[in-house]
Amino acid sequence: MSEPAFANSNKHRMINKFLLFTFTYFFLIGKINAQYCSTNSRYTEVAYFDSTQISVGANVQFGTAPDHLGNPYPLKMDLYYPNLIIDTSPKRPFILLLHGGGFSSGDKQSGDIKDLCIHLARRGFVCATMNYRLGHDFSEYGEYKARYRAIQDGHAAMRYLVNSANTLRIDTAWLFVGGQSAGALAALGMVYADQWELDSISLLYNTVSTSVQLGNLFNSGNTLTNTYTFKGIFNNWGAVAQSEMDVNEMLPTVAFHGAQDTTVLIDTDNSFLHYQLDGSRSIHYKLIAQNICSEISIDLNGEHGIYRNASSVFRAQRASCFFKSIFCNNCSNFYSTDSIPTNCSSPLGVNHFNQEVEITVYPNPFGNGFKMDGVNGVCDVRIYNSFGQLVYHNEKSNGLVVLDVMPGMYFLNLRQAGLDKIITKKLIKQ
Repeated sequence: MSEPAFANSNKHRMINKFLLFTFTYFFLIGKINAQYCSTNSRYTEVAYFDSTQISVGANVQFGTAPDHLGNPYPLKMDLYYPNLIIDTSPKRPFILLLHGGGFSSGDKQSGDIKDLCIHLARRGFVCATMNYRLGHDFSEYGEYKARYRAIQDGHAAMRYLVNSANTLRIDTAWLFVGGQSAGALAALGMVYADQWELDSISLLYNTVSTSVQLGNLFNSGNTLTNTYTFKGIFNNWGAVAQSEMDVNEMLPTVAFHGAQDTTVLIDTDNSFLHYQLDGSRSIHYKLIAQNICSEISIDLNGEHGIYRNASSVFRAQRASCFFKSIFCNNCSNFYSTDSIPTNCSSPLGVNHFNQEVEITVYPNPFGNGFKMDGVNGVCDVRIYNSFGQLVYHNEKSNGLVVLDVMPGMYFLNLRQAGLDKIITKKLIKQ
């Protein structure tokens, strides 16, 4: 028996409405992504705003919680963002950064954590540094509880920020978190640690669970109930408890670590009684094994706290380009044992470290080799693959460079005699 005509008509209307909704939804999602995946220099290695165009919200209190001695501790953050009048973008992605200091010292303006936020704000992000509760009894379990409190405070800060998103024009669909040293341990814990995992480890120390001692992970500090998810991590010489990092929780990560770091090991640290810490390189390998994009820059001679102070702009540039690659859905794996400058402001251009030198590389993409023009005298030529491995090193002047490598993306580093700056170009092997 055939369906009545009106039933058939209703079905067509429902299908048309569904198709219209589907088209509208994906059009809007594509438009939102396109807003951040733009062809201009925003969210790249290039500063999009100058320092006078960055607004600062200092000592914004987002909660209060008892410290390790039971005293009330005011939780505060500093905000850095492009001026709301100058910046015409209706929404901006957000990055929360946590300082280092072994959970016993440090501040939201100490070290270069403030500089990182300013660099990222100048590239178009809203960024915040925060204070979390400090202090512990310097036992292994005391430090474990200090990290727990820092994770609680990080979640309290995020609830506050999501609740205040409209005021600061934060896009809650694009939230990132990161930190340095202990701050990175807390940031990674905010992404990967859940209540059961942390309580399970605490019970191994023959005491009551951390949730009984210190309260729930997600309702300490303030009474806000806002929820959120992160899209990526900015890890500076940090680590995560091995039992916390589940496959279904893994996020794209940009990381920096010194190979000689004895404070937070770059690989796995088995020195703790009841848990193991995976450092940045271990995290990197776990991510790429699950096809989660990961970028890591390693200083082979570096100890704890690499690329700091004046070099912090290098980390901000790499992080900004990495997060933009997430916006554009084209992030990729990168492993480097050299400080290779990033360049995502133009697809195949010279970076902005040495604009006064005009060097042409052609053809690009190339086949068996390419030519260089504009080199003044002899130049130190190094070519790295996308994993940061050196595949070519020679001294060359103008002329042909023969390169027998696999198809893919490469980085050409040129250092001319008598100049301290490095020129970087992206190369594509067909």
